[in-house]
Amino acid sequence: MSRPDTSAHDGSNLVEQQATAWFVRMRADDASERDRQAWQQWLHADPVHRTAYGRIEALWSSLGEFATAPELAVRMPRPRMAARRTPRRRRWPVAAAAALVLACAAGLAALLLPPRAVESSYRTAIGERRSLQLEDGTRVDLDADTRVQVRYDPRGRSVRLDGGRAFFRVARDSERPFVVQTAAGSVRALGTQFEVSRLGAAADVTLYEGSVELRGGDGAAHPATRLGVLVPGQRARMAAQRLQVTDAAVAAGSAPGWLSGRLVFNDTPLPEAVAEFGRYSFKPVLLADPDLASYRVSGVFRGEDVEGFIQALGEVYGIPEHHTADGAHVLGKAR
Repeated sequence: MSRPDTSAHDGSNLVEQQATAWFVRMRADDASERDRQAWQQWLHADPVHRTAYGRIEALWSSLGEFATAPELAVRMPRPRMAARRTPRRRRWPVAAAAALVLACAAGLAALLLPPRAVESSYRTAIGERRSLQLEDGTRVDLDADTRVQVRYDPRGRSVRLDGGRAFFRVARDSERPFVVQTAAGSVRALGTQFEVSRLGAAADVTLYEGSVELRGGDGAAHPATRLGVLVPGQRARMAAQRLQVTDAAVAAGSAPGWLSGRLVFNDTPLPEAVAEFGRYSFKPVLLADPDLASYRVSGVFRGEDVEGFIQALGEVYGIPEHHTADGAHVLGKAR
């Protein structure tokens, strides 16, 4: 019979697999002198081999006692009974015993291997910001009222943005791409800095450093399609399998204003600006007049200063404001 297959395998249990293969082979009926010489050569090639082989022998010894070849006697406890019991010997063929060793070794290897995937969920409340460092060194800053799900496995790193906004400083890992998924599509990067905002069924991506590839699609109903690649200083909106790219006027090495509590608007539609303040205030701002959706806003405001924002709107556009019974801000006159 040929010698055991001890070719290389992926994973940390390579030597354990080799040791188990040799253990079973040397107890087979047709083990030859040539097999024994090859086993000795493997055993003495590295102290790690001898240690691994010793563990397999110890594992086997813990399961039972050896008997004369060609069979092995294994001491097995009988099922629990109220009456007094005495152990007895059962004789198993070598093949069955070898299968038991392999099964136990596989269980041991499973304990030694790292988890196949690590999943975590994070969220921030209204008015709260949070900074995270993931296991690979990637830093993620979460804006207020944001929800993300993180999944790391041997083949990739992914973050699903379920709501809100996040800024990513991605650690380089050429073996595992970094992907941010949204309902509107995904952002793929290897090592870069970018921001992703969830806007209902759309998503905004602003690139500060490096490059990212944008893909549309959200699953089986809409397969992923390549929409384009951004360069630093560009912002893109993904929606309905389409991509709209504009200049973001951001400098390399800079960061979004909201990391320091500032909201920066540059010809931003009023409904989007209002939604930004909604992340920081428990008293919402409501637009009573549909015509206000066409207004554009530019300026820098503190996230918690919704009163200052409303006052500026009144001064620039003359938009009236009143309050509901629960304190919500209402802009414009309802028709």
